[in-house]
Amino acid sequence: MQICLLLKPMDSIFDSTYQTVGIDHVESGDLRRFEQIGRKMLARLGVPVGRIKVALEEIDAALQAALEDERGRWILSGLHEKADCELALSGKRDGGIDHMVIDRTFVDEHGTRWIIDFKTGAHTGGGVDEFLDREQERYRQQLERYAVIMSKMEERPIRLGLYFPLLGGWREWSF
Repeated sequence: MQICLLLKPMDSIFDSTYQTVGIDHVESGDLRRFEQIGRKMLARLGVPVGRIKVALEEIDAALQAALEDERGRWILSGLHEKADCELALSGKRDGGIDHMVIDRTFVDEHGTRWIIDFKTGAHTGGGVDEFLDREQERYRQQLERYAVIMSKMEERPIRLGLYFPLLGGWREWSF
């Protein structure tokens, strides 16, 4: 199994693990506790025992990078108003029901609602800025779907963001 096949489960585990980070103040020394959570989740997802160590190293690297990065600490801060991690929402769309999970959302000190999606994949090859621009276009529609639902729940400015802790990358835009 290639590492790229582990990225989706790792995104889910990273999201679930940082849920605790976003609620509580966490120091980098607490990463051992998150490793235990991640190990159990990877096993439940059916990741082979021989690959769990590699996946945990990636999750640890992403969490460590987020905690060491000023933007990552801002995103994960437990001091934001109306903050949620892994917020499940549903809404009507195209005659059906659209179910979604927002990685991280909060209201900043200026009253702006932020909707942020974490991306733990690595990038190799071409320029990082070009990669981040492509990823913004790739995920624009998804985050704007989240914003449509959130805008029906409250009236305030909304900003959307993609955070790549392993790259120190960030893209944001207004909804």
